[in-house]
Amino acid sequence: MADPGVAPAGQRSGLRTVVGWAATLVGVAGVCVGILAVAAHYASWVSTTASRVAAFTPVLIVVGAVGTVILLVARRWVLGIVGVLVLAVGIVTQAPLYIGESSPADGDLVVMQANVYLGRADTAALADTVRENRVDVLTVVELTPAALERIQASELVATLPYSFTSPGPDGRGVGVFARYPITDGELLEGYRLGNIRAEIELPGHGTHALYALHPLPPWPEEAWRWYAELDRLSERLTAERLPLIIGADMNSTWDHSRYRDLLDVTSDTPGLIDAAERVGAGFAPTYPANSTLPPLIAIDHILTRGGPQPTSFRTVALPGSDHRGVIATVRPA
Repeated sequence: MADPGVAPAGQRSGLRTVVGWAATLVGVAGVCVGILAVAAHYASWVSTTASRVAAFTPVLIVVGAVGTVILLVARRWVLGIVGVLVLAVGIVTQAPLYIGESSPADGDLVVMQANVYLGRADTAALADTVRENRVDVLTVVELTPAALERIQASELVATLPYSFTSPGPDGRGVGVFARYPITDGELLEGYRLGNIRAEIELPGHGTHALYALHPLPPWPEEAWRWYAELDRLSERLTAERLPLIIGADMNSTWDHSRYRDLLDVTSDTPGLIDAAERVGAGFAPTYPANSTLPPLIAIDHILTRGGPQPTSFRTVALPGSDHRGVIATVRPA
């Protein structure tokens, strides 16, 4: 007589079949997500959808890895091998972010980039961060007139007494603050949001060009507008002949091919150096930083060209902002 507490063999076999197919479907879905992420990383066409997917490539590659593990556990060997190959390509796309060495030293310039979220960030906390980290140069985007007033009333101006600012509403404000003299400030024309250039005199290292940049995002704006602004910035930066230091909310990540184009080296003009990529800082997401989830996309950057070399990079909290800040040490030209 059959044990009433044990399911018949046929029922158990059917259950295993259902579980096996469910695992296969979940695994295949995960691997497809990984394929989508890798494709978006390499995609060069102008597409709002592709740019959105590319921004989340590191996260989506992890989803693909989970799918691959599920397929291998389910003994779907052919599909599992496909997943392994996709994962290998995904790792290749991210590897440059992990190859490098952080080597800060006394005398390096400390550069910080901060998006102050339409002026809502805690500017007193920002001043504390600047002081505690001995920041020499601070670039700020989404700088409203009210936020600038709070900054000017804070201890930040004692640490960084020189500045050039262009405050404005709706994310259009921008500014640079520095320990050393700033001259020839200029608001760049032809951009929806604020982008500025100035010159900074670094003791013992001469004049450097200093930019605070904030191009349009590829969404909710149409991606072609974002692409056009990056092209315009590329032309402007290519024409720059001074050693270059940039703090930026680029609204672009390593996984956007158009952003990587900015880092390319041509026969005539060296490309930009991304501090995070140069020192091997890895995946350093900065946005969104005002939710229960951790930040998922890395759109805030510090870049150099023409001599200054990044020696370290990390993210820091910006209380009241929807971004984390980024701090890099830079060895001047």
